[in-house]
Amino acid sequence: MKIEITSVSARDGGALICLVILLSEGENVDKRELLLLSSQYTELGVSRGEIDEATFDEISEASELCLAVRRGMSILGYGASSKKELAKKLVLRGVAREMANGAAEMLERMGYVDENEDAARLAERSLKKYWGIRRISSELMSKGYGDSAVRYAIDTLRDVDFSMLCKEYIDKKYRALPDTPDGRKKLFSALMRMGYTSSEIREAFRAFGDRE
Repeated sequence: MKIEITSVSARDGGALICLVILLSEGENVDKRELLLLSSQYTELGVSRGEIDEATFDEISEASELCLAVRRGMSILGYGASSKKELAKKLVLRGVAREMANGAAEMLERMGYVDENEDAARLAERSLKKYWGIRRISSELMSKGYGDSAVRYAIDTLRDVDFSMLCKEYIDKKYRALPDTPDGRKKLFSALMRMGYTSSEIREAFRAFGDRE
């Protein structure tokens, strides 16, 4: 079989490279148009002319990765994702798991995924929900952010007074503490589920004049 790159052209302002490849065997000719990221094209080092099957397989695999990366860019257009979550979304859209993982890694290298900063933004937004550190950490981990990104995000909240945040939540939702011990116990448990520590909750209670 003869395999030949007959055309190389730029697309999307040079971000993509389109290769037209003819596969000929006797009278049978199969024409393929494969898209690559410009960085992939440079890395492969191919040009117009005849290529062997191994090179064609490399180009084909790179083109699949290019498609997965472009799908990933589309997904990220709707909001930030961790690499793990992004790969999961790609798999749900029909991308093979290994290819999805590769696309997520490449998007991170390209700067489209920044787990630290993305996790920090999510943590910041979680304050509007009046969540404590434990709930924020759990939420970030559930979205696929690793330990390093979670630690980075939590560190950005080091100046937040979570006792006061807890107090603000109680004030907004209840205006005051429940009158009965049982009511306070139930509120205490609810605040624990929101991610506050017992010491933060007690401090918030004391801000209402509670002396336990």
